[in-house]
Amino acid sequence: MYARLICLGALLAIGGCQKSQPLHATHARANEPPDISWFDGSVEGAFIVAKRENRPVLLYWGAEWCPFCHTLKSKVFSRPDFIAKTKLFLPVYLDGDDEGAQKWGEQFGIQGYPTLIVLDADGHELIRLGAGRDVSQYAAALDLALDDLQPVDTLLQAAASGKVLNADQCRRLAYNDWELDSLDPALYGQRADQLQAAAAQCPADAQLERAQLIIYATYYAANAQREALNAPKPVPSAQLIALTDQLAGILAHPHLAVSSAEALQTLDASFFKEVRARGAAFTRTLRERYVAMMDAAANDPRYVEADQLGFLDAKLHALAMLDNPKGKLPAAAVAEANRRIDAALAAEQNEYVRSGLVNASLNVLEDLGEYPKAYEIAKAEIARSSTPYYFQVDLAEIAEKMGHKDEAIGLLDDAYRGSQGAATRFQWGQLYLSGLLRMAPNDATRIEDTGEQVLAELDGPDRIYRRARVRLEKLDRELRAWNEAAKGQHEDVLQALRERMQEICEKIPEKEPARDSCDAFLKTA
Repeated sequence: MYARLICLGALLAIGGCQKSQPLHATHARANEPPDISWFDGSVEGAFIVAKRENRPVLLYWGAEWCPFCHTLKSKVFSRPDFIAKTKLFLPVYLDGDDEGAQKWGEQFGIQGYPTLIVLDADGHELIRLGAGRDVSQYAAALDLALDDLQPVDTLLQAAASGKVLNADQCRRLAYNDWELDSLDPALYGQRADQLQAAAAQCPADAQLERAQLIIYATYYAANAQREALNAPKPVPSAQLIALTDQLAGILAHPHLAVSSAEALQTLDASFFKEVRARGAAFTRTLRERYVAMMDAAANDPRYVEADQLGFLDAKLHALAMLDNPKGKLPAAAVAEANRRIDAALAAEQNEYVRSGLVNASLNVLEDLGEYPKAYEIAKAEIARSSTPYYFQVDLAEIAEKMGHKDEAIGLLDDAYRGSQGAATRFQWGQLYLSGLLRMAPNDATRIEDTGEQVLAELDGPDRIYRRARVRLEKLDRELRAWNEAAKGQHEDVLQALRERMQEICEKIPEKEPARDSCDAFLKTA
């Protein structure tokens, strides 16, 4: 899908002289999950209090429009065991549109919503969690972080160097959502080595933990060889072959595999290309085991229903990759996916729980190519959603795939106009501008006007960080390609957008990392 806080008053608050300015005054306070005692102050203030009270910080990074954030809040943050455990931490709710939030996201290496990070009082990361896992594991993960305050990277490096892990240390590494790391692709091979070595240092009876570490190691090893696996005749490395053999063994144990479904779901095209390169017999065996496992996970009550639909989507992706990348999916699998979607949406009317179900359903239906049905679901959700701009973008993508370009552009325009919050408005504006470049490349005037409006969303403090920078770089590539396709006829538009960006850059101190990203936009050699 398109759409997959520094406060000096905090110091006064510590001394009891006055209340600090809330970190989340503009957005998050109204959207905070109830029953959890979220810290009423800045992130800096939270770490000061955490150090004074000798408590770890539980940082939740979310967004008002994020469907899986709503799922996490509704299905995990409402659990008595999770609520009770948060009392031992200093919980901080950070909405991506809060002032300074994107800068903190950069500092903590956060890529997407939702992300939960436990940090010690000095800011060292202890564990990182996302959506999609067994709901009982969230409270258990907090327990593990409390028992061992060693930073997770330090623990991983020690295990990779030969340190034998105890059961809890192994479990903390296994529970960590490694795919959420903002890791340079050049380091994927090293991460695969570390995770593989850590699995070997786990106790022999820690089968689930060893399995999950092997799965993550396989994910990184496959992606480290992405280019090689895209070759006409890919030759997987010996390490990747060995890891995949271990993974096939994990899939042969149903309970172990289903309990690892969240990790197995991360396996992507690079992994399945490696499987195909192993020959028909190996592919058939792994396919049967993987499909059976995802079917079981899609019916396992340990996972929320939106995640169960995600497991069905992972199964369909595997079938598409392993059976015949250009062929049709099995009719029975398609029918089952449609039945589950219909039943889930008919039964769930709570807006916040439903948003995650709709998002998962649209992912499945688009992968199936069932655009008319996806269109009707997305259109209906716009009318009931408190953040309709999110589903307007989904509907625009579907309309574009159905060939309705004018409608798609209009929806992207409406979504951008209706979006709220600086970070969100730039994200939705980038989607709109990208859509214009694809679907209305001859409308240079509209592209220039929209480009200037979208860039203006970055005109403010602490706005050009990780999420914005990725989107800014994407716009840079797309605008250059658009001009090149027109044989340089749009140089004047690029120059105008470059000048608008420079007006923004001049307000950013030269030593700020954001300045480099800003200056690079549409820069000529």
